[in-house]
Amino acid sequence: MLEKTPKTPLYDIQGWDIGDNDFDMSVRLNGVLFTITASLNNLINSPHALQAFREIFMKISLGKDDCPEVWNYSESIVNVFLPDMEQLSPPIVHTGKLTLADLRPRGTFECEYRVIDEKPVPSTITPRTFEDIPDDESDIRLIQSRQLIRSNFPIFDPVDIEVPYSEGEPIYNIIPRRVYVQNKSYFYKPCWSPYDAIDELEKYAIIATSGKSLHTSRLFGIIADAHGHPKGLLYDWIEMRDAGVLTYVLKPDTPSSLREKWATQIQRTVTELHRLGVIWGDVKPDNVLIDINDNAIVIDLEGGTTRGWVDHDIGGSLEGDLQGLGKLINFVLKDEWPPGCSRMSDEVMTDESS
Repeated sequence: MLEKTPKTPLYDIQGWDIGDNDFDMSVRLNGVLFTITASLNNLINSPHALQAFREIFMKISLGKDDCPEVWNYSESIVNVFLPDMEQLSPPIVHTGKLTLADLRPRGTFECEYRVIDEKPVPSTITPRTFEDIPDDESDIRLIQSRQLIRSNFPIFDPVDIEVPYSEGEPIYNIIPRRVYVQNKSYFYKPCWSPYDAIDELEKYAIIATSGKSLHTSRLFGIIADAHGHPKGLLYDWIEMRDAGVLTYVLKPDTPSSLREKWATQIQRTVTELHRLGVIWGDVKPDNVLIDINDNAIVIDLEGGTTRGWVDHDIGGSLEGDLQGLGKLINFVLKDEWPPGCSRMSDEVMTDESS
C-alpha cells in the first residue's frame, strides 16, 4: 500500500487498477472500502477534464503514481463523494483488545466519477459485493505443503495478531506497523492481493534456507484468511537508530568511516542476494534501515521501483538492482541524490517498509 506522509489523511487512497480507458481507485474511510471508477466515457462535453484525465491516466500507467499530480487529482475525485462516504462510514468506538481482525473492512461500496460541462457530478454510491471463492492457486497453506515454493513459515489468523492502540482512539485511522504475537513484537506489512506475497515469500524463504547471515529483514510468518489467502506478512522487529531509515539517519556530519561501513554492508548484501538468485527491486535509501548497532539492513524485497532510483522498464532485474545500487552508494558516500530526488520529494509518497 502507498500512504501520504507525514500527516495521516481523513481517508486513505490505497491504489489504482488500470483498464483500457479507465481506472478504479480504492479508498478506505473509517474501515469502509470505496471503489471509485474514473472513465473517459463519463467525461461529457468537458475537454479540460478529458485532458486532465489522460495526463493522470498516463502517469499511473507508467508507474508514476507517486507524483503529487496523481494524488492531487485523485483527492479532487474523492472529495466529490466525501460527504456521502462519511454518511456511509461513521466512526465507531472500540474497547478492549484490538486485533487485525477488528480492522477488516466493515463494508464495500462503489461509484462512478462523472463530469458534465466541466462540472463534477457525483453518482449514487451503491453496495459492492464479492464472491468469496476459495482459490487453490493463492492458498498459502497448499503452496507451502506442496512445496511449490521452498518455505515453511508459520501461518496466523488475523485474530491472533494484537494491534496496540489507545482507548477511545478511532481504530480505523490506525495504520498497523508494530504488532504483537504472544507478546513478542513484529513488523506488519499488509497484502492487498492474495498474489502479492508469493514472490516476496519465496525470496525470504531462499534467504532463510541459505544459512547465510545477511543484513536483510527477516520474514517470521504469514497472516492468512480462512481460505489461506495471504493478508499480511510478519517480519522480525528491527530496533532502529534514531529515525531508522537511511534517508534521515544520514547527515552532512556523518563520519566517513560510518558511511564506508554502510556502503560496504549494502554492497555485500546485494551481491549475496544476487548469488542466491534474489532481486532486491525497489533500491533506494528509504529501503535501508540503520539498526541500533549501526548496521545497514536491506528491507522490502517486494519489488517495484521508485522514480529516479531505478528505471521502471528494468525494475525487478539484475540490471535494475545495479543501477539503483550505484546511485545508492553515491548517496551514502557523497550525499549525491539522483536528479529529481531529495528528502522532500521522498516524503510525499513512500512505500511500505518491511
